[in-house]
Amino acid sequence: MFDVIVIGAGLSGLQAAYTAQQAGLSVAVLEARDRVGGKIWSVPLASGRGYADLGGAWVNLTLQPRVGAYVKQFGLDTEVQRLDGRAVMQESKEAGGSYGCLQFTPAEKQNLERIRDHIQAESLKPGPPRAQDDNVTLDQYVRDLGALPKTAKMVNLWAQVMHGLESSEYSAAWFIDYCRRNRGLLAIRADDASGGQHLRFRGGSQSLATHLASLIGPSHIHLSTPVLSITDAKTHVTVTSTTGQTFVSRKAILSIPSTMYKELNIQPNLPPRLRQITDATVLGDYNKAIVCYDRPWWREKGFNGYFASFEGPVILARDTSVESARHFSLTCFVNGKPGRFWSKLPPHERRAVVLRQLATVFNADTEPGSNHEVWKPIEFFDQIWQHERFSRGALAPITALGHYVEFADVYGKPVGNLHFVGTEYSTEWKGYMEGALCSGEVGGLEAVDALQGKGRASL
Repeated sequence: MFDVIVIGAGLSGLQAAYTAQQAGLSVAVLEARDRVGGKIWSVPLASGRGYADLGGAWVNLTLQPRVGAYVKQFGLDTEVQRLDGRAVMQESKEAGGSYGCLQFTPAEKQNLERIRDHIQAESLKPGPPRAQDDNVTLDQYVRDLGALPKTAKMVNLWAQVMHGLESSEYSAAWFIDYCRRNRGLLAIRADDASGGQHLRFRGGSQSLATHLASLIGPSHIHLSTPVLSITDAKTHVTVTSTTGQTFVSRKAILSIPSTMYKELNIQPNLPPRLRQITDATVLGDYNKAIVCYDRPWWREKGFNGYFASFEGPVILARDTSVESARHFSLTCFVNGKPGRFWSKLPPHERRAVVLRQLATVFNADTEPGSNHEVWKPIEFFDQIWQHERFSRGALAPITALGHYVEFADVYGKPVGNLHFVGTEYSTEWKGYMEGALCSGEVGGLEAVDALQGKGRASL
């Protein structure tokens, strides 16, 4: 019998296992995939010039201390997010214009700044989210504040970029509290040292997960072992895999999105109120298209590779090149409603619409038959997280309207011998790698304390 079984080898699960192991407990980690990392997934380029990060990619070593400590411990190299050059705001499918050239009247600009500053101020206030904000959508919330149409479109763009949903699809309280756990709206949106998108891993972000897994030890991690059922018999927990293996432990830690709890046969059933909130959580349409080139042709036109778009299908892109490896790429996010339509296209059409948009945004030749480099990527990746069987979307599950406040007393709390971790529960950097590590650390200590008789009562 193990002391702790951890279900899921993403960063939360790995950290939970390592924390328990460091306290002297025996652990087994069960992972459905044939790799560790979960939604942190780095694919080697055929060119041999590095990796494409299909999942989480950005970190800040100063503001995110757990990631920073591991980067130092493992000796991982990072790349500063490139900001030199012009960013672009695309207002329609046919045209783009650099930031500062948006067709905002002085009144519209003042309106956007007022709404932005209001959300920033709210996200810096301590304390729990407000029930009245949880019962109204983010879209309605800003309209009630007097948001003009272009401001509402910008807020919707933030929602698409950050969570893969439309601003009309989830609560203002969830959005504001997400910002609160991430040092405010401005820190989330920033690509410099003040924000969450400051650095990337030269060797791919999955290197963080593989190094953490090595600390736990390969013999303690069981890959290609999807879980079929979990039975909490009070004195022990029995976990059965779809491959027919049985694992028994004193405690179990679930490190999978709450949206997927209902897909497991958990006995006895989770408490009704916990099931009510987790059965209704959703994962956003969060997709990536990574386009690799022999050289960064967009820079010759004075662009830094960053653009945002009201129309899509790419709603935001960044230059994710690694100079030292001669790896030049643009990472495109195809999220929210545009991502839902894009994800249904066949692969060659998904590729074509992304390249056409890059040509439009960066003032290249928009004809596919042209000789411009935009049409000649050396590699092209796309990742639709909704199609990924063991993730079903990204970044973090989002609660139904009104649920975030109403069920706060049960959400993420232990049930019998079952504990729950994941970036969705983190009090710090929710939705980021740091948030996953934070939740795993807390959940691991929670299980340790419970086994040592120090834990709080579970539901």
